[in-house]
Amino acid sequence: MAWTGNLRALLGGRAFRQLYACRLTSQAADGVFQASLVSYVLFSPERATSAGALAASLAVVVLPFSVIGPFAGIVLDRVSRQRVLVVSSVVRTLLMIVLVGLILGGRTGADFYATALASVSVNRFVLAALSAGLPMVVNVDRLVTANALSVTSGTVATLVGAGVGSGLRGLTDGDDRAVALVAGLAALAYIVAAVTAARPARLAFGPVETMPWQGAWSQARHVVADMVDGVRYLWNHGPARRALAALTTSRAAYGLVLVMTVLLYRNHFTGPGGGLAGLAAVVAASGAGTILAAVVTPRVTRRMPKATWIAIVLGAGGVVEVVLGLPYLSPLYVAAGLLLGFSAQASKICVDTIVQEETHDAYRGRAFSLYDLLFNVAFVAAVAAVVVPEDGRSSPTIIAAGIGYSLAGLLYYRAAMRHPEDRVIRGVGESRADTPVSSDAPGPTLGPSPGPTSGPGRPAGPVSATGPGPAR
Repeated sequence: MAWTGNLRALLGGRAFRQLYACRLTSQAADGVFQASLVSYVLFSPERATSAGALAASLAVVVLPFSVIGPFAGIVLDRVSRQRVLVVSSVVRTLLMIVLVGLILGGRTGADFYATALASVSVNRFVLAALSAGLPMVVNVDRLVTANALSVTSGTVATLVGAGVGSGLRGLTDGDDRAVALVAGLAALAYIVAAVTAARPARLAFGPVETMPWQGAWSQARHVVADMVDGVRYLWNHGPARRALAALTTSRAAYGLVLVMTVLLYRNHFTGPGGGLAGLAAVVAASGAGTILAAVVTPRVTRRMPKATWIAIVLGAGGVVEVVLGLPYLSPLYVAAGLLLGFSAQASKICVDTIVQEETHDAYRGRAFSLYDLLFNVAFVAAVAAVVVPEDGRSSPTIIAAGIGYSLAGLLYYRAAMRHPEDRVIRGVGESRADTPVSSDAPGPTLGPSPGPTSGPGRPAGPVSATGPGPAR
């Protein structure tokens, strides 16, 4: 089968396996950390959770990405992405050690949130570096499969890590000492991630050309100009711009759903199938949906444009949210988790691929940092606007989220129908040279080039996972 053979070809490439291992170890550690954070803040018997408190916690953790994102993009376009992965994991190990002490002390104030925020913020560098580095180790014709495998496996690794952390807490008495033990396990997991990231060569994941660091003050002065340049670049590449707009709208709908779902399982579904175990079932179902999306999406996008598939899954997500959400039955929320997980992952795989295809390596770090920035701003805006009772029951919220998903799919489909470059079906093995150039770009669309070398012995584009290339 074509998809299976493509998967074997990917895993046969040493450079891809190295990047893949970095993703799995890092995101598994993230899952353990998230288990400790959720257990301590949201599902501790000693701490009440209201809609306002939950919204504030989510906003505090997510909003600073709006500031960090631009700096992350500049770093990833100027220094070794492999070094970023190593340093980030070491920093998160140290932060976990601090967090263990704060949890043992029962702290829930500014010091606790600042430490948790710092850890989550560093994670932005890691995820952006992993996405920006993927086209350096995979040919452009295999990006859909590579994204399906990498992003979905990363999500599953996070779920496994969260399951291990939650299980460890459940085996103990569940008090703050148990949560501190989980945070300690996260520290060990980040050490493993750092060791894994240290194995590849310094320039294994790009950038193609590294620029000398010009000092903190001088670099800071260039951040705004460079980010404006990155925004202009993405804006002039219509397929990427339109895909990001659709996914950003769906992210806002996700923010509405998340607050409501956590409150439902914290304060409304209190019997069998409720509480932390019930929420874990929803998360597990969502994980199953992501795996299914990873299998289905590469097959579907060989037969229809990625833009059409994005519109279909987002529109269907809106219907699922309303139909399965309004009865307020815990089993239906588990089913919705499966279907919405499929919708979210299928659309993200396609959008990741579109951004990678449309972005030259010199802009790729900024592109994915801007990608994160859009996601986080939309998420925080939705969380700040949501008004949900403490038990989580809110029909207007469900309807608004359903409309958000469906509207994102509909508007994106209409836009794609007006632009032929959005309707190209780029199958496995088809070169980028066979596809139309975006009519929105001021000149030829810049994309990864599989041939000549550029910079200090580095390929200007992705190296085949199976063909010859520089040792990494």
